[in-house]
Amino acid sequence: MKKTMQIDGMTCPHCYVRVENALNSISGVSARVDVAAKKAIIQCDHAIDDITLIRAVQKAGYTVKTLK
Repeated sequence: MKKTMQIDGMTCPHCYVRVENALNSISGVSARVDVAAKKAIIQCDHAIDDITLIRAVQKAGYTVKTLK
C-alpha cells in the first residue's frame, strides 16, 4: 500500500532525515521524504492506521497537512 503525506515545517536535509527516521521506525513502513516538495512517499507492507503515521511525524516535530 502506497501513501503520500504533505508535511509542513521541514526546511532542511536534517528535517527530512528526522521525518524519514520517524516513519521508518514503524514496523512494515518504508518511507522516502522529498524536502523540496515537502512530502513523504510511504510504502506499507501491511495495513497501518493513518493516525499511527501522523503521530510519528508529529512526534518528530512536524505538521501533517494531508495523507492520501
